[in-house]
Amino acid sequence: MTFNYTIFISALLIWLFLLISNNNFLDFPNKAYGHGLSKDESIPIDVSGRQIAIEGLIVPSFINDDNQQPTLTVRVFDKKTNETINDINLRIIINFKNQTIIDQQFHSLDGIVSANLIPSTDSVTHQVINKEQQYLLKTDLVEVSLTKPATIKSKLFSDGGLYDITIMLEKTSKGIKLDSDKKMNLFISIGKTFPFVIQKSANSTSNNNNDNGNITLQVKTFYDEIQDFSFNKENLKISFKMPFKWDLNYVSQILTLHEEILVPKSYTPLSTVSSFTGTLNGMKIPTNTILIDDFSDINNRIIHVVITTFKLKEYTKQIVEEGGNSYAIFELEPVKTV
Repeated sequence: MTFNYTIFISALLIWLFLLISNNNFLDFPNKAYGHGLSKDESIPIDVSGRQIAIEGLIVPSFINDDNQQPTLTVRVFDKKTNETINDINLRIIINFKNQTIIDQQFHSLDGIVSANLIPSTDSVTHQVINKEQQYLLKTDLVEVSLTKPATIKSKLFSDGGLYDITIMLEKTSKGIKLDSDKKMNLFISIGKTFPFVIQKSANSTSNNNNDNGNITLQVKTFYDEIQDFSFNKENLKISFKMPFKWDLNYVSQILTLHEEILVPKSYTPLSTVSSFTGTLNGMKIPTNTILIDDFSDINNRIIHVVITTFKLKEYTKQIVEEGGNSYAIFELEPVKTV
């Protein structure tokens, strides 16, 4: 068997780029995070010379990847020393798609709030069950720790998208001296794969793999839900949008904006082209951040779109100047060759 060094090096470079850009090699709770898939870290606040921050983690990072028990973990710590702040009281409020899905007070002796999640699309309000299997009220102070998780039934992790988490570090906390409650924000994204069935061509009669002339393109979003997907068979342009908050303070917390388009390798019009060009809200995406991966998936070509914080800030300034927008609108098509 001949070893293909070109394929090996290309695959390695893609893997390294995505690993670094998404910061996925950090382990909670021993390291600090920035905004990203399944995890976030608040901006630190000064408390008597200590830089107090809160980090949060929801696992797994994708809604439809496996059957792993989903969990939520929140830690209060000193950014300077990475020391966890013990004996704290927190109020955690989680909003999803303009609805408050969790609003509960917690007390943690070890500075860590941990919970096993029971996702439920039907939940109007959340339910908390402690280690003793007792149902607790919204007004109860829930005792938790890393080794004593609560169980929460709610809409948390019932769908992919952006979870807006407000955390009130309360002045009643004994482990830290506060003159008032301190509000901090986390924005945690849970990824999801969206399939879109399209017709290969208007007069296609192909029945390969029982597809009746259709193929399925997938968008794997690392941020929020995909909407208004379209595919133009003439120029092979892929378009879609997703909710996005174009605000400089918010964008500054985002490490990368990362989307993946999965194309069946059997669909040669898209699986054989050498490069793609694209725009975000009409502004050109640098071609070196649109990466083609033909090696990670035996059945699909993966087209990665990875936009860094630096470029997001540029886009945000222009979008704000033009009056604002509540969506990130992507367009992607093969580079035309002469």
